[in-house]
Order: sequence, then C-alpha cells, then structure tokens
Amino acid sequence: MAQTKHAKVSGYKKIAIQRYLLNATVSFCLLGSSSMLTSAYADEVYKAEQQLLSGLNAIHSLELDTAISNISDLERSYPKYKLAQLLKADLLAAKSGQTALLKKVHSQNSKAVEKLLSEAEVRWQFSKDSFDSSTGFENLVLKSAKQKHIILVSLQESRLYLFERDLKGEMIRVADYYVTIGRKGAGKEKEGDLRTPIGVYHLVDLLPGKTLPDLYGVGALPLNYPNHWDKAHGKTGSGIWLHGVPSNTYTRAPKASRGCVVLNNSAMERLLADYQLPFSTPVVIADEKHTSLGFLGGKNQLLSDVKGWLQDNHHQVDWGMVSVYRYPNENNLYYITFPGKTDNTLTHQFWQRDSDGGWKVVVESHDNIQVAAK
Repeated sequence: MAQTKHAKVSGYKKIAIQRYLLNATVSFCLLGSSSMLTSAYADEVYKAEQQLLSGLNAIHSLELDTAISNISDLERSYPKYKLAQLLKADLLAAKSGQTALLKKVHSQNSKAVEKLLSEAEVRWQFSKDSFDSSTGFENLVLKSAKQKHIILVSLQESRLYLFERDLKGEMIRVADYYVTIGRKGAGKEKEGDLRTPIGVYHLVDLLPGKTLPDLYGVGALPLNYPNHWDKAHGKTGSGIWLHGVPSNTYTRAPKASRGCVVLNNSAMERLLADYQLPFSTPVVIADEKHTSLGFLGGKNQLLSDVKGWLQDNHHQVDWGMVSVYRYPNENNLYYITFPGKTDNTLTHQFWQRDSDGGWKVVVESHDNIQVAAK
C-alpha cells in the first residue's frame, strides 16, 4: 500500500462539526482510491468507508454541496448509520445558517456526539496510517502451519485483518474491517474489566445469529480466552467473541464492547459465510502500532532452535504443521503450536530465554482447543 504524508489530525472527536465547516481548522486528506478499493477489497463495507472519507474530504475543502451529497447518499444506503445521520444533520444546519441550533444540540447530547465522532477519528487515522500487510504480519507470525486463514486484530487501529493462503502457499491479506473493542481498551486481566485481551487465540465455535440475543448481530465466533498463558498468569474471564452488531445498528463506537471484537454485520457475514473459517483458526490480537513492530533477534535462528528442539523431543512432528508466533506485547516471548499425539489435538508451548541466554519452555499444554474452551 502506498505511503503518503498527511497533516496530523488532533482532537477530532472533540471538535464540533460547525468549527471545521466554518473555520477549516482540521486538516483532512483524502485516502487514495487505489489504497482502499482494489479488486480484492471492492465490497459493500469498503465502499461505505470510502464514501465516508470522501464526505469528510469535501467538508475540509468547504465543498458543502458535495459533502451533503456524499453523506446523504451514505445515509440513504445505510439508514441505521448514526454517524452518517449526525454528519448530514450538521451539514444541513450549517448550510442553512443554524449554527446556534447545531451548537445547542451538540451540547445537549455531548456524550452521544463524542462517541459518534470518535469513530470518524479512528477511520480517518487508519486512512492516513494504515497497517502494512507484510511487515506487521510477518513480525508477529514467524511461521504458519497449513491453516487456510489467520486473523490479525490491531487494537490501536480498531481494525481486523484477514489473511488467506494463496495457491503458492503464501499468506496474503484479503480483507480488513473497522472493529469495536472493549470500553476500557486493551489488556484484559479479569472478569468484567471491559477490556479486550492481548495474545494469540483460536476460533473454537460458530454461533449463528438466530441462536443469540440481538446484541450479537448475525453471529459470533468465540475465542479460547483465557489461553494457557493467560491462566498461568492469573487472568480470568470468558466469553470473548468476534461478533456482529444489533439489528438497529450499522456500527458501534471504537470502544463500546464488554471486551469482544465487534464487526459491522456485513463484515461479520463475510467472515461467517464467504470465508467459512474453520475451528482452530489463529487470531492474533495486538496492541502495538505497526510502526513499532519489529522482530527482535534472529528469526532464522529462532526457527532453527524450535525445529531442533522438536526433532530431539517430538520426533514425529511434521515441521510443516508447526506455527511460531511472536507473542504480542510481551518481552521476548514466543508461542509455538503443533499437532498433538492424538487426532484433533494441539500442543501449545510458550518459549522465553532464561538467565543463561538459552530457551526455556515456560508453559506447555496439550488439548483439543474446542473442547477445552467449552
């Protein structure tokens, strides 16, 4: 994806709409069309996002009629999209000179307005500083087994990335979607803390929307939180899912869930129906800016160490079935999985260097992920 320098956006969610309409004090830049609407990405969700960004760009350029047209089209296409409704109302009020009324409405509904504008801020920031599909992924997933898909969730960007193995055996990014995370942010530690966990997890079930309360939208994909590393460090809680939004909602604010990763229903339907993700699909949840991601130490040496250890201790393990991850937000911690001795089981190992500089398996377990999670 092409990199472009943009002016810094500061405090957008706290800036009333009329200020940037009348004073143009917030600097917006339009995301290049080639970055968002490639043939691989040209679906309903991306088109809606591009239309939102186009409307914001027209606002910055003080092209009021163009902005009203873009946002009105967006609101008509997605009548449950509350952010589009807010922007349309503000634009019409500004055009008619009703800035005092606009200011009053914002003041009386400040919390609701702030939540809606926080989504615009996150989406705009993503358009300026999007995740590098090769660098970020390759520095977290050091080696993948033969699984068809891997999901990467960037909590700082409120973004979910789906990678798929192509005919050459390489993992390529095939989709990315805006997501909502926990109300209190990242780093779940205990039951009820309203945070989204950080770590490497696996899909363990598929729950159709018709079996769930409306809160979860078109369906859910539960994760095996807490995993064995979490349990060894006293982390508690349960019910961390990827799921959709209520039927009367298009999207939710960036931080609005009880710890789950929440997608727009159209995006969730694609995960459920189009990609048909199997159980045990890895889900890497990171709270790191992509610019700070970087493999510490020699990747090839680490993989050689893992392969040698497995040959010495698990002679029957097929190296092609081994996955190695740099564990997100942990110092020098690596997560390795490979098939267990019985069918449909996985061995999980967490490696760290000891005081002598050698590798030590600090947590190890063997289980059927789906059964264990239930």
